[in-house]
Amino acid sequence: MIKNELTKYILTNTIFRLLSVLNKVIPKDDKTILLYTNMGFRDNIKAIYDYLIENEYNSTYKILISSNEKITERLPLNVHYINTLNGVIDYLRAGHVFYAFGRIPIYPSKNQYVVQMWHGTPFKAPDKRQLQTVSRKSYYTSMLISSDYFKEVVKRAQGVKDENIVICGQPRTDIMFRQFEKYPELSGYKKVVIWMPTFRKSKTLGYADIKEIESFTPIFHTSDYINLNEWLKKSNILLIIKLHPMEDISDFESMNLSNLFLLSHSEFISKKWNLYKLIAQCDAMITDYSSVFYDFMLLDRPIAFTVDDIEGYKEGRGFAVENPDYLTAGYKIKNKLQFYGFLKDLLNNMDLYADVRRKVNMIVNTYNDGQQCKRTLKIANIYIEE
Repeated sequence: MIKNELTKYILTNTIFRLLSVLNKVIPKDDKTILLYTNMGFRDNIKAIYDYLIENEYNSTYKILISSNEKITERLPLNVHYINTLNGVIDYLRAGHVFYAFGRIPIYPSKNQYVVQMWHGTPFKAPDKRQLQTVSRKSYYTSMLISSDYFKEVVKRAQGVKDENIVICGQPRTDIMFRQFEKYPELSGYKKVVIWMPTFRKSKTLGYADIKEIESFTPIFHTSDYINLNEWLKKSNILLIIKLHPMEDISDFESMNLSNLFLLSHSEFISKKWNLYKLIAQCDAMITDYSSVFYDFMLLDRPIAFTVDDIEGYKEGRGFAVENPDYLTAGYKIKNKLQFYGFLKDLLNNMDLYADVRRKVNMIVNTYNDGQQCKRTLKIANIYIEE
């Protein structure tokens, strides 16, 4: 990933412009699929890959994984790992290209299907440094959005044209609709809750979404976690705090207590957990401004939103949608008392926001069938004989 904005701008408008011209004339292999990611082999990219392998698409297609993180395990037949530089080269011949993190700034040819899946549905405002104010030619054949509600949002944020926007949910959510082996660490509790605070301070990009950062999470300081754990233990609740992959936790020690798991991205990877398998096993979610709540709505389970720093967030990054308060259909938590109140209601199986949450889910998620991977491959014109 190119971090320097000036370098990125120069390369995009020189070398990659030339490559866009070459891409028009270089023949494409309709049986080659390129999966490109500059933030690890995970999320929607990994979901599409798993679906391809499970359904034996690799018997018909050559699959190239271009990732900034090297894949060392043995790969199936017709699957190859390449670095991101070679990914640029192989893009010129690939008939089908998928992104979830980053992109190669080369315009697709007429014979290519280039699909941008992104890694979340818009809720937070886009990075102001990347904002597009006018429609422009797209680097994608198709940009996926989860419902028609977000069409104008992505047009404002990305400058993308109507013909490049396609409604399709997140492929990563399909696993939530399937049967799979449960994680034994989650058994034996009355309730399991996942807390997913939004990104606040990046360890790689060097900026924050809010001005003052005193803890990994809203509501509680790190010093409060021991008392929180004692309450959770008495209530037999497991609370898993899953931190954002880009979150900077270098100034803090990891803290795994009996009923409170604080997981950095690296610790999560070391457990070999799948995030959406984990989410599917949770009875409720707590978040703040992370768009993951759109995905969790597919499960029709209680959600709580910590909003104690919402004014600071509005002044910082802000929101992409015009009615964030309505879309966040759940408990609004501003202090510890309300936090514990949500957990008490959960123990008593009280779901006070079920009706409005279901209405919002119909607005933000067009499809609720666990068939997003299949739908995405169809958008990219990828088929195998049945």
